[in-house]
Amino acid sequence: MCRQELVSMIPVKLLDAQSHHLVLDSCASPGSKTSQISEVMFDKHASGAVVANDASLQRANLLTHRCYRLEAAAKNLLVINHDAQTLPLELENTFDRILCDVPCSGDGTLRKSTDLWKKWSNSSGVELHSIQVNVVTRALRLLKHDGGGRLVYSTCSLNPLENEAVVVELLKRSQGAIRLVDCSKILPGLKRLPGLTEWSVQDLKTGKWYDTYDSYAKDNQTRSTKIKKSMFASKTTNLAHNLERCFRIHPDLNDTGGFFVAVFEKVKPLPMEMIALDAKEEQKLSRTTNANTKKWTKAKIAPVFSVGTDKEFKAVIKRIKTKYGFDVRKKEENGGMEMITRNNTDSVPKRIYCLSKGAKSILDKCNRNNQEQKLRILACGLCAFERQPVHKGILKSQSDDSNCEFRFTQKGCELFQDCISKQVVRVSPKELENMLARQQKKQSITSKPNAPLCIDAKTKKKVLNECERGCVILAVRGKSSGSGNKRKLEEEEIAAISPVTIACWFPPSKKKRSDGKSNDDDDDDDDDDVTLTLMCSKSEGEVRLERLREHLKLKLVN
Repeated sequence: MCRQELVSMIPVKLLDAQSHHLVLDSCASPGSKTSQISEVMFDKHASGAVVANDASLQRANLLTHRCYRLEAAAKNLLVINHDAQTLPLELENTFDRILCDVPCSGDGTLRKSTDLWKKWSNSSGVELHSIQVNVVTRALRLLKHDGGGRLVYSTCSLNPLENEAVVVELLKRSQGAIRLVDCSKILPGLKRLPGLTEWSVQDLKTGKWYDTYDSYAKDNQTRSTKIKKSMFASKTTNLAHNLERCFRIHPDLNDTGGFFVAVFEKVKPLPMEMIALDAKEEQKLSRTTNANTKKWTKAKIAPVFSVGTDKEFKAVIKRIKTKYGFDVRKKEENGGMEMITRNNTDSVPKRIYCLSKGAKSILDKCNRNNQEQKLRILACGLCAFERQPVHKGILKSQSDDSNCEFRFTQKGCELFQDCISKQVVRVSPKELENMLARQQKKQSITSKPNAPLCIDAKTKKKVLNECERGCVILAVRGKSSGSGNKRKLEEEEIAAISPVTIACWFPPSKKKRSDGKSNDDDDDDDDDDVTLTLMCSKSEGEVRLERLREHLKLKLVN
């Protein structure tokens, strides 16, 4: 489970995300809540997707590295770089769940963030109010209305201008299109307070407090101000908007930080009043968008785009399926997986990424009827295949469907382990342990960081009879001592564990014939030529074996 404060985990709990949902985290950095959503939603069978967004390119890169530590969720994840107030409208009515953990003053974190005692000002809530309203307004446009779309709004602030005032303004603008959800029965052990129904607003110039906008406007007719009518409460606020359904968590209630949470449900399309921003805000956001575009151009970030209809790309996928014996039926059982590339310059891509059907549908929606990429995507899916350089001596012709220039990545072979029938060598846990032990010994003698994997005669025969030169998958099978139903059960148990496959490289034969050509086909007595190179580090191989032992409680004799 991702590490974060207890109250910070509440919004994801109230989000109620399922494995088939399309989820948007509109202000995702540093990625704690995105990681929590992924942990809750995804396994290898999940067909949904999580889109993690942040306005800052630097923070979005940090977010990418943090979220991709969760290997199980990689194929379901997209990381994008947009201002949350101007997310592409091509995604309108797309998401089942949206989390808006918006930028706030953070006064609820004063206990742990002591520097806020010097920096905090009452003006923070006034300056952030409009931004928060705009972020949620845009998110509501992207939320589904025909399937019970849910949006969770949260801040680590206790300022009503950032909390209840935002909620009331959104409910007023929606004209019944959204409603507050009663979550009182969820997390019954959590001590909480209902939302405020009355609050005052301070004039930042004079320091005077006002209960109504009319009294404030009367005293400030001659000067412009950042204070707006939407920041004030009215006599009918609670009666009309059910603010008691909001969560207020004060630090003294649960010995945590301060937090505010409100859960919205979209029941019908939004009115036109919620669609347009005023001219000043539109101009400001346009400048931000142009600045981000320049950063992307300067950083030379390549877009991620779908090439499923490209002729050359289809030929590549065909060669991969032929080489590794893909079972399409099992692939669909694992939540369905689509292939994309982010290389739009080479005829043959360098890497191929795998992603879920949900993630692919989001890409297609933004690319529909337009070749220009609407989303600024930093990361998308899991890198499953890499192109092997031709000089390795494996490749013959790209036009030959039986020949494939792509090898599995370590994460890729784990993802597809249930779907492939070729280039797989099954060994027992004991055999794998002996291989790794011999490799470690050889590494210590030769001082080579990635010495070849030493395999026994039995495994050599399997490799020569069942595998072509190139990428080979070592898959751990059940103990050889079992038989019948017991043996089958053991193998099923092991197959259910994810870290039981290791990608290896089976290099071309070094033997030469009299004509100087490689003698790959002559395997009568070339046992000495059979070596496998691990495509993962020695420590990673040991970790995977240790996980296998712990899960099955195997007692291997050294």
